[in-house]
Amino acid sequence: MLTYSEVARILGHYDMGELLSVTQAVRGYVNQTAFIQTEQGRYVLRRNHRRLNEEAQRYRHKLVNYLVERDFPVPAFIPARTGDTLLVLDGRYCEVMEFVAGSDFDPDHPHHLESVGESLAHYHNLTTYFPAPPDEAPPRYVPDNSLRLIEKLLERDVMGDLHDILSWYDRRAAHMRRILSDAVYEALPRVVIHGDIHRDNFIFADGELVALLDYDQVAYDSPLNDLADALVAFASLPKSANLISTWGVFQGPLDEAHATRILRTYTHVRPLSESDITTLLNMLEVLWLHGELGRVVTTPEGAPEYHQSVLEQGVQLVEWLDKRRQHLVKSWTDVCQRANNARYVAPAA
Repeated sequence: MLTYSEVARILGHYDMGELLSVTQAVRGYVNQTAFIQTEQGRYVLRRNHRRLNEEAQRYRHKLVNYLVERDFPVPAFIPARTGDTLLVLDGRYCEVMEFVAGSDFDPDHPHHLESVGESLAHYHNLTTYFPAPPDEAPPRYVPDNSLRLIEKLLERDVMGDLHDILSWYDRRAAHMRRILSDAVYEALPRVVIHGDIHRDNFIFADGELVALLDYDQVAYDSPLNDLADALVAFASLPKSANLISTWGVFQGPLDEAHATRILRTYTHVRPLSESDITTLLNMLEVLWLHGELGRVVTTPEGAPEYHQSVLEQGVQLVEWLDKRRQHLVKSWTDVCQRANNARYVAPAA
């Protein structure tokens, strides 16, 4: 937690007037973040976790500055007296950025879903030619990641409590490895993806996205990764005992209407093909499987009944997807094709 005196000391390196108040942020678990009020206005101050090296920090600042210059909705960094937006103090990396007023995502708001799809597509277009991050991250939603987790859990499951369901996961991940092969994945276009698409990183006002936050997990990867995350974050059905296990990682399967609205506005800016839709659904399955497996791996103290329930949610999600896969590919391809055609309007005679 950032104390008042620590914030005042950091602000001593800025020309922002007298510090009036400090309020700790309730979100975020990696970095220390506070909302501050000075004579010049309200800002966000962050002291970054020690694990984040300077090269990665400076890359993130260059990316944010690049987005700000192109009018993308991201809070701008405030430069210190030196002119640098990244302040190094006692071996820690600190930064101050604009405060953006707004509200959280509202699934019932008619324009929030459209704003998510449109803004994410604009972001991917802008980062298509931005240099890749200095640290190369492994591919995100590939079946090999799930297979590694399965192997770890099989070694841990000495009593065989999870043998049957882990065998199902193993067969499913092997199947996904055949259809989402290394060759398929490597052929996908790559951009600097955001890498942390979830509701807490989106701020809305008057129905529009006014800030996309937190660029700590950017990577050079397929934009379909971000899009899969967006569908899970913004277009999942609420949990229901009659629909899906409540002990798993995810809210539920997709709300098809909400997902369609995101994809329609995304492809209106950045086209998606039938092949893209097929790969997106495959990535979605890998995301679901990997999420459930990851929860079990990170909760070794959990009872077998709990782990069984978590893994059963993954089975239910995949069964839901298998029943609708062909329908979704056709439906979403048609929607995206119409949205793509709407981008090209013949000039008036």
